[in-house]
Amino acid sequence: MKRLRYLLLGIFPVVVFTATLSSCKKDKPEPATLVGLWEGKYSEAELYPINGYMFLFRGDGTVRVFNGTDTTNQAVGRAEGIYSILGSTVTTKYTYVGVGGTTFSTRSTVNTRFTFQEGTWGAGENTSGRGKFFLVKQ
Repeated sequence: MKRLRYLLLGIFPVVVFTATLSSCKKDKPEPATLVGLWEGKYSEAELYPINGYMFLFRGDGTVRVFNGTDTTNQAVGRAEGIYSILGSTVTTKYTYVGVGGTTFSTRSTVNTRFTFQEGTWGAGENTSGRGKFFLVKQ
């Protein structure tokens, strides 16, 4: 009888602990979103991307683009624009502030977890013809 009691005393905490763990509410993962800071590289023509590039996608459909990775450096060009997303396709159109006010557009494909995208960029309304780029969400 003593053995049975010691056995039950030894098993009871394990059963309670297991039941507690299995009944815990599971946290739902955050929904994947484009909003946030993305860092990557772009290229001229069909070369492999080597030049710094950053995009700040905002929740209101606007985007800030930096033609470098040091966003505090005044020499880094800054552009403001808009973006849209349809399925896994992201398009942007942005104009650089200051010198020249040049406008560019991009079209990229984002992965299902919204952590990586790659695509092409072009001048004006064209989303291709000038080079390639990739971005990684920070």
